[in-house]
Amino acid sequence: MIDNILNIIRKKVWVNYAGDEQHKLAGIILVWGIAEVAGIIFLLINLLLKYNDSCLICNFVWVAVALIPIICSLNGRVKCAMNAVFALPLILYSFYFSDFNHFIPDGNNAYNSVFWLSAGIVYLAVFCETGVRIRFFYLVGLLTIIFQLYKTGNLENTFSEYKPLISHPILVFTFISISVYGIKIYHQQIIDLYKNEIGGFKQSVTKVMQNSHYSIVQMRADRDEAGNIVQLIIERVNNTFESTFKINLYEVQEQKADYIFDLVFKSKFDLNKYILNGQKHRKNNEFHAIAIEKWFGINVLQPDFKTFYMVFEDITKQKNHIASLEESKRRYKVLLEAIPDMFFVIDKDGTYQDLVVKESELFKVEDANIIGSTIYDVGFPENMADKIFECIQEAIKTHSIETIEYSMNTPNGTFMFEMRIAKLNAESVISISRDITKRKTAEFKLEKALIKAEESDRLKSAFLANLSHEIRTPMNVITNFTRILAESDLDVQERMELNDAITLNGKQLLNMIDNTIHLSKIETQSVEVINKFCNVNQLLRDIYNHFYVLIPDSKDVKLRLRLNVPNKEFGFETDPLILTEVISLLVDNAVKYTLKGEITIDYDMIRNEKVKFVISDTGIGIPPEEQENIFRRFYRVHNQINNTTSGSGLGLAIVQHYVEMLGGELKFESIPGQGTKFWFELPFNNGRGFLTVV
Repeated sequence: MIDNILNIIRKKVWVNYAGDEQHKLAGIILVWGIAEVAGIIFLLINLLLKYNDSCLICNFVWVAVALIPIICSLNGRVKCAMNAVFALPLILYSFYFSDFNHFIPDGNNAYNSVFWLSAGIVYLAVFCETGVRIRFFYLVGLLTIIFQLYKTGNLENTFSEYKPLISHPILVFTFISISVYGIKIYHQQIIDLYKNEIGGFKQSVTKVMQNSHYSIVQMRADRDEAGNIVQLIIERVNNTFESTFKINLYEVQEQKADYIFDLVFKSKFDLNKYILNGQKHRKNNEFHAIAIEKWFGINVLQPDFKTFYMVFEDITKQKNHIASLEESKRRYKVLLEAIPDMFFVIDKDGTYQDLVVKESELFKVEDANIIGSTIYDVGFPENMADKIFECIQEAIKTHSIETIEYSMNTPNGTFMFEMRIAKLNAESVISISRDITKRKTAEFKLEKALIKAEESDRLKSAFLANLSHEIRTPMNVITNFTRILAESDLDVQERMELNDAITLNGKQLLNMIDNTIHLSKIETQSVEVINKFCNVNQLLRDIYNHFYVLIPDSKDVKLRLRLNVPNKEFGFETDPLILTEVISLLVDNAVKYTLKGEITIDYDMIRNEKVKFVISDTGIGIPPEEQENIFRRFYRVHNQINNTTSGSGLGLAIVQHYVEMLGGELKFESIPGQGTKFWFELPFNNGRGFLTVV
């Protein structure tokens, strides 16, 4: 309700006043309205109830005096309202010291006067613009306190009655008055300073308007009853405006702002867009003057409540320059997009500012994921990001071109890139990233092939030398023993021993030739894996039966076979020939290096997914320092057995290749003097004949 009343008052009488003056008038109405209501209540009590102890004349005066500032405020009479302000404390105090009031307080209650009159001082300090009324009110208040002390008979001994002296009502009131007045003067000085600054600003604006090379229009604001701007009216324009737009002052004076916009810019004037929100949306304040083919930017100044200055800045050169830059940028971007490399603009802090990325089938870089991010946010490892940052600083400092190679993981794989960083300006660099995955892959393959070729040449040389030595030994034995058998008269036992020696060396020679053939097939990748059903139990029995009779009688060695799945049909799809060769080579190796104890051929199922084959022995074992070399070609462990027997050193290398071809991995563990265990796991493809655990 109060808001509705105030709105009605604003529309009728407060239209021409600024907001601070409207608030001041509203505050006066509020205070005096309360005083008026209180005066009417006391007056009605006095008239209706015949309350003799009340002062009837005082009540009438109270109501009349309170009504004056209310009427003045409602009519927008600020000065009239201010002149009546100081009367409020006096009217209230009249109940205490007036001759018409019988309830005159004694001298001990003089502080009541101080409180009432101090309230009046504060009230005046808030609402009055000058200190004249405050000084006048102080004199009236001082006389009032003296009058009260006189009426109560305490004026003569007042300075001896109030102890300490600083509690004296006159001194207290004087102190409060001086303090309030000092504060009032201080704030008034600040207000005057601001007024002077505003006045100086107006003068500066006028001077600038007269001498400025910008086109300036001075306008006044027409407001509605609510104080909102309805329209801007042109008051004057400067010489630059007249010469720029070829418009005389008399053509536009007292015209609406719409007139200029329609005449010069051929567009409608939007008050809210161009004036009220113009400073927040500067890009919207650019206009094209079709008549003179120029672009202008508009800025708005408001030095006071009623005045606006509209400044037109010729930005034609800037617009043309920006258009030229945009065109150049477009051409360069088209050029860059035609190049398969990725271009990035990175500032000196490592933040991506722009990029040009050619679309790729393998990976995609989105602007939203890069622009505004730093080199530490886009997936680089921290050490690589640090290196890139150092290169950026070095390129800016020394004008050098820095080169870095890095890899990037994507959903489609890992890619290799070469990054070149060059200085663009003092604040940024340009980074060119080229996909070198194919090149690096080719280089890696070439390097690997070169290493492999060198290794092959070396191995072939070693192989030929070793083969020559290893073949020569059994061949010499066979040749010499054959000659002895032909030339000497030997008994049956000696002839049998020579035949056994010839047979043994012949088998060694055949084994060496077989291993050489296996190795040749592996190197030429001519070994083909032919998967078919393999009966595991039968395959292991055949191997067991083959080696059972080959163990020399001189060795105290037992060969054991463990069939963990008794089903005769147990098996899976693999290459039976290669599997037989692998297990045979491992068993043969175990027989060779086991002097006593046992050799075990074993297998087991792993989660119905893999078949694990194990060949273990209780032989001499492999020293720890030799274990990392046992799969190297032509490598033989230094022990008492190898020192007295011949061998190619190819067996375990062949076994390892064959196991990998079957889809497994050869592993081992060995303890010198206790034995060695080799094992590998093969996929249980299309297996059958086993017990499924549910």
